Amino acid sequence: MGFIAILLGNMLHKWGKLRELLVERYLNHYYSQKMGKMGKGVRILKRSRITGLDKIVIEDNVTIADNVFIRGEGGLYIGPNCHFSRNVVIYTHNHNYEGAALPYDNTFRYRKVTIEKNVWVGINVTILPGAHIKEGSIIGAGSVVAGVVEPLSIMGAPLVKPLKYRDKEHYERLDREKKYGGPNGVPLES
Repeated sequence: MGFIAILLGNMLHKWGKLRELLVERYLNHYYSQKMGKMGKGVRILKRSRITGLDKIVIEDNVTIADNVFIRGEGGLYIGPNCHFSRNVVIYTHNHNYEGAALPYDNTFRYRKVTIEKNVWVGINVTILPGAHIKEGSIIGAGSVVAGVVEPLSIMGAPLVKPLKYRDKEHYERLDREKKYGGPNGVPLES
């Protein structure tokens, strides 16, 4: 019985690997058809999710590893020879926190993300709307990128610090009026 279990386990393992390879190839074909541009030698590994394909340009020789999540609706440019490790998140839009509900409403603010050539993005990195990572930079594991990263920079995960502050009067008015957003920012009925 032990031999049969090992044989079956080995066959199922190989079938799983084949299935993952076929899904990866299908998704790469699908992305290449729907994307604004997808260069030569681009490899998007299994279990990654990408939306806003028509607003995304990826140049040649780019590797996007497992479990990467990209929201490209606000526009995304990835230059040649870039490599993204596992679990990277790239957002090109955000909920509108200055809208008609708290903590945000159901409208979005779009800001293009630009990643120039020869950039390496480490595991568990989050890239926020409007970020611009310039040529030759390395973004270390666990970092959050907001704003401009200068050329050839090696960035690490910094301590948390405020980027800016909300408009206090706007916030207090919406709070007084009990204008809150539910799931996805859809205004709650009073």
